[in-house]
Amino acid sequence: MIYEPENLKNKKAMYEKRDKWLIRLAFLFWAVLLFLYVNIVIPYVKSTIGFLGIIVGGIAVITIIYFFTVFYVLMRRGRQFRKMNNDIVREYHENKNGELFLEKLLAMDMKPKDMNDEMTWYLNIATAFNVLGRRNECIALFKQLEEVATEKDKKYIQNSIKFVQEQSEKDNTN
Repeated sequence: MIYEPENLKNKKAMYEKRDKWLIRLAFLFWAVLLFLYVNIVIPYVKSTIGFLGIIVGGIAVITIIYFFTVFYVLMRRGRQFRKMNNDIVREYHENKNGELFLEKLLAMDMKPKDMNDEMTWYLNIATAFNVLGRRNECIALFKQLEEVATEKDKKYIQNSIKFVQEQSEKDNTN
């Protein structure tokens, strides 16, 4: 992957735009699926009870199955990236080698599929900077992440900035 924290605002806009289109496409496909189902089964409906059972029941079943399937597919969308990222983090926790941690993070060939994965990747890089004593780079990266973070993530990032600054002050006093 390419380390470009200055482009995070553009990436966030791109992810949001793509997600809106995915949602629209999912609902359009769902509507077409229901339309086809209703047009296929309508000749078999002979009574009100048949209408309720075949049309309404079928629509409910199709809707439930469809949305669980779409939810499952969307949840697995960035699985490969998260698996590779988690493997790198796990390896770092085992050997505590900050240089190798940063090197592997920057050498990842998988790309994140959403903004959460992108944020996680950059947060890991900031952690590697901190571990290596590159605190100015760490704080600069945190500040860039803070600009695109959600409210929950902003609080975490602000606390991380304070922590790194406190570490920096301790190092300067020693």
